[in-house]
Order: sequence, then C-alpha cells, then structure tokens
Amino acid sequence: MKRNTVYGLLFFVATMTIFSACKKNDYLIGGSLNKAKVNMTTYDYLKNDPQHLFDTLIMLVDAAGLKDSINQPGITFFAPTDYSIDNYLYEKTVQEQNVNIFAKYTIDTLIKYDIDSFKYYIGEYIVHTPLNFNNLKATGTQFETGNDTTYSVVSYEPTHDPYLGFYSAVNTPPNIVYYTLLSHRIIGAFDAQQFTKSDGVKTRVQTFGILTTTGTLGVLGNEHMLYFEY
Repeated sequence: MKRNTVYGLLFFVATMTIFSACKKNDYLIGGSLNKAKVNMTTYDYLKNDPQHLFDTLIMLVDAAGLKDSINQPGITFFAPTDYSIDNYLYEKTVQEQNVNIFAKYTIDTLIKYDIDSFKYYIGEYIVHTPLNFNNLKATGTQFETGNDTTYSVVSYEPTHDPYLGFYSAVNTPPNIVYYTLLSHRIIGAFDAQQFTKSDGVKTRVQTFGILTTTGTLGVLGNEHMLYFEY
C-alpha cells in the first residue's frame, strides 16, 4: 500500500513571494532570478545543472535510452530531482527489509531489474503541451500524460501557507505551481484547489518555466517520491 513519506532536503520557498512578482519570462532557482530561456536542450540542462540535482536522473535516463523522450519538441517535462529518486530507493529498501533485514534496494538494483518500469513511468512526468504561466490557472487544467494511459492536472494556486512564502503583511498571496498525477480521468468541471488524496498525488513544483531549445521544464519539489508513490 502507498503511504505518505517526506524525505530529503526541502527547499524553503519564501522566495515564492518574490516569484509571483517577477516577470513572466523569468524564473527563480536557488533564490536568484534567472532568464527563462536557455540555449540548451532539456537533457543538457539537467545534465549540466551546477547543483547536481539531476545526476541520478540522468543516469536512469541514459540506462533507459530516454534522452530523445525528454527532448521531444513542444513538451513540458516535470523533472524529479535526485532527492525524489533517493526517497523511492529508501522506501523500497524498507519494503525489502520486511522480508530480508539485510536487503538494500539501490540505484544499481533499479537499473538491473526495474529499468523497464522507469521507462514506462517517466511518461507520467510529461505533458505534450508547452506550458507557461499565461496558460495556467488556479483551478487547473487536465492533460493526458506521456504514457497515454494516465492524466494529470497542472495548476497555479495562491497559498496562505507561511511555509510556502505567505506573509500576512502582504496583500497578495504568492502562487505555487502544482502537478497532480490523477488516479482517474476527470469528466466535467473540477477545482484542483479542492483535490484530496483520492483524486491523485499532488506535488509542488519548485521551479517552473525554464524554456530549453526543445521544450519547457519544471522541477518537482524534493519531497516528491519517484513514480508518485506516497
């Protein structure tokens, strides 16, 4: 059974207050304002990240032969960081140790035995639409994911959570981008702000709006667990 787990380093996102006031063609990372357009493919941007947040992700992408998949023209890729992968490896190790106390599920285990699963589930991090702040809304928009069997919702929601950058002295609350992998396709109207666990797994997007030469890139929060486990 899936369960809530939060591991790894959580970015303090008080900078989101600044973020909501920034120009729409810029994005924030590490507290610094950056130009949204980068002269690299999505793959190369992740591979050359100066903070090395995606080294393990790139290792898996290479092992699965998915470089072209995340470099597809016109897609938005919501990249999980290495923390998300570590969260998954830790949870799998805990599960394995229920059977064998000495067992350990490592990145080598994943590559050797479960790389086909990675190849399939990475599609759930892809939307075949170039998203930007202008086509996001608080209630969210539903999309078919890259694996053609699941759906997601991308929303841009105001927050009154002080841990997400809200200050009572500021009149306008900051907005946070969320990526929700749905448990089922939604027919009819919906409001992502009212989603519960039965609707799907909702993940904060800590960086959004990076325009690479091949598509758009968002980065999921470090608390996320690979494959949207919870």
